[in-house]
Amino acid sequence: MEHVVKSIISIIGSFTSYLLGGWSLLLTTLLLLNVFDYLTGMAANWGEISSKQGLKGIIKKCVMWVWIVVANLLYLVLAKEGFDLSQVIPDGVVILFIINEITSLGENSIKLGINVPEPIKKALLIMKGDKK
Repeated sequence: MEHVVKSIISIIGSFTSYLLGGWSLLLTTLLLLNVFDYLTGMAANWGEISSKQGLKGIIKKCVMWVWIVVANLLYLVLAKEGFDLSQVIPDGVVILFIINEITSLGENSIKLGINVPEPIKKALLIMKGDKK
């Protein structure tokens, strides 16, 4: 039985690795930021959160990872057709999501009352579209 479980885990891991284009430092960074953002979001909204909001947050994180898979599959299709973009598309998508997570982490930190440096506060306001 243990052999079957290990085999299933190996198959799932291999398939996931293929869909993501392998595991990289960018993906590790994004995964950690996903966890930090989710936890700080829960802390920043303590008393106001519900199971529905928490589930919505997890779904949003999952859809983020779906977009990374789509970007990698697009890269694979283009590479097969002779367009060598050397991982630009998947890495670019991951970097954009990393920036998004950092922004959200900054907003959560401000909500928690953490003393965020003024240039970061201004950058967050600009990114939110508030030009104060």
